[in-house]
Amino acid sequence: MLSVGEKVIHCIRGAGIITEQKELQITGAPASYFVIQLLDSRSTLMVPLDKAEQRLRPVSKRAALRRLLANHLAGKPNELPQDHKKRAKHIESELKSGETKKWAQVVRDLVCREQEASLSSADRQLLDRALYLLAGELALSQGIEHKEAKNRLLSAARQEYEFQDPKTPPSGWQQTLGQRVKRSFTKSSTQTEIHTD
Repeated sequence: MLSVGEKVIHCIRGAGIITEQKELQITGAPASYFVIQLLDSRSTLMVPLDKAEQRLRPVSKRAALRRLLANHLAGKPNELPQDHKKRAKHIESELKSGETKKWAQVVRDLVCREQEASLSSADRQLLDRALYLLAGELALSQGIEHKEAKNRLLSAARQEYEFQDPKTPPSGWQQTLGQRVKRSFTKSSTQTEIHTD
């Protein structure tokens, strides 16, 4: 059961902290809502308590998130649809899933595409969105600034392309890269505080 003060991930809006619970009458009978201060934003979000389990989840634990990022930012990229409409539809579906693993895979796949061919403006917006979502969870989990989290993710995803041919890297590449990716998320940093008015 989620509670006030907990760090959470909204399936579409990303990372935030539950700042309060309040009763509101918006339509029909009064209902209870969680008020969420979104990370790296002045915006707040209200989620009905009876929808909280569908729309919110706790932020991933630090060690579990490091393992997930090491596995999926360093994994072999998926081949994205060549048709821009089908590609956008596929990526948007992955982002709306609310799953950290799928966000990481979107970052990895679009960074791969960026290295092999320039991204369209639509692709760039989707990459920025994926980075925003993933960096928000990393920032809350690791206690770092959102900008630093985003930089770490980009740096980790782009390490794969130190190889001359990213589609056929040398033997043992995934383990080696996975170790480097994991190290990039274990640096010490000052705890981030979020203040709300």
